[in-house]
Amino acid sequence: MTSSLQAGATSVAYLVFTLTFSHAMATTALMVLPAVAPLVALEYGVDPSLVGYYITIVSVGLITSLVTVSNLSRRVGGSRTSQIGHGLVGVGVLLMLLPSIVFVVPGALVIGLGFGMLAPAASALLVRFAPPARRNLVFSIQQTSVPLGGALAAIGGPLVAVTFGWRVAFLLAIGLLAAAVVLLHRGRAHWDDDRDPAQHVLARSPLDGLRTNWEDPRLRRLSLAGMSFCWAQFCLSTFAVVACVAVLDMSLIAAGLVLMVVQVTNAMGRMLAGWIADRIGSAVRVLRWLAWAMLVLSIGFLWLTPGLPTAVVYLLFAAFGVTSGAWAGILMAEVGHLAGQGRVAAVMSGTLLYVNLGKLSGPAAFALIYGFTQSYNIAFALLAVPAALAIWCLRPQGRQKVELQPA
Repeated sequence: MTSSLQAGATSVAYLVFTLTFSHAMATTALMVLPAVAPLVALEYGVDPSLVGYYITIVSVGLITSLVTVSNLSRRVGGSRTSQIGHGLVGVGVLLMLLPSIVFVVPGALVIGLGFGMLAPAASALLVRFAPPARRNLVFSIQQTSVPLGGALAAIGGPLVAVTFGWRVAFLLAIGLLAAAVVLLHRGRAHWDDDRDPAQHVLARSPLDGLRTNWEDPRLRRLSLAGMSFCWAQFCLSTFAVVACVAVLDMSLIAAGLVLMVVQVTNAMGRMLAGWIADRIGSAVRVLRWLAWAMLVLSIGFLWLTPGLPTAVVYLLFAAFGVTSGAWAGILMAEVGHLAGQGRVAAVMSGTLLYVNLGKLSGPAAFALIYGFTQSYNIAFALLAVPAALAIWCLRPQGRQKVELQPA
């Protein structure tokens, strides 16, 4: 019986489940504030559009984490690094529960510090244990954690906030983070058997990851494309609820349902993208298709009006959620493949630095555009700009295409 339990705890299926669940819980904790932003803004007497700056502050903490502790998973192991990251996210959520809006700033920074540890650590584990022929699909399944966590925040956050108050929603998110830490501990002895106590935790140079990725043309194009996709993805997830309430006069719960549909279809899109990329042997071709679709759909937001049929509203947001969010698993799988064993966490941190520049600047730019135009329609339509940048980065490169090499 003991050996059976031990085998289950060290299987690839359990690893993927644990990494997916734990990352989803961290995403839920990160996105619970945007999901209940109208209620929080009402209590503190501020404009709900300021939630865009919350994501920007989170991104500052996340980038700080990526440039300083990219070697942590090499030192203590990927599972332990994930546990530390989840703990920090929980501390950040606790800070935002303190009775002043000023605590949102340090809370968001700490959430970002913890969240920045998760993807490099998970990627290092998946590159070690995932079957090479199913690399894109395995990474994509794990990356469904982001939209699934967002969906839980989108539907659960407003329901709990309306019924019990928004602070209870935050407390529930902390409880889910604690459950994730427990799950990560079960297989840690096996997953972290490659840890090297001699490794330095702090990066020797904060710019190493940026420089390494920039000097490799393949990594540079993938990193900039990821930045563009992330820009659009987090603008959508940050402002979907606020825009539906302001433009379409939806209730908070109805608007949360729109965001939930976005996140669920996003998760389905990630798995489909991973399956297709493995089938055709090219992650970049799938990414290019997604970028073109995102460009077309962003312009469609110009016609978002109260008279638009509800089914069309759901379809527009869901389709944009897929095209702006299905990139993550296949792009990270390709980066992990190009990095090679032993360098995955460091190279992935470099890629995520570029990616999170999109998360850092995108929602803030969106808020500025809205402040200038007073139009969510125009702000969403201008997401055609990052879509165009992704298309340019992913264009065919003649004989030096950025293609996934079959394992």
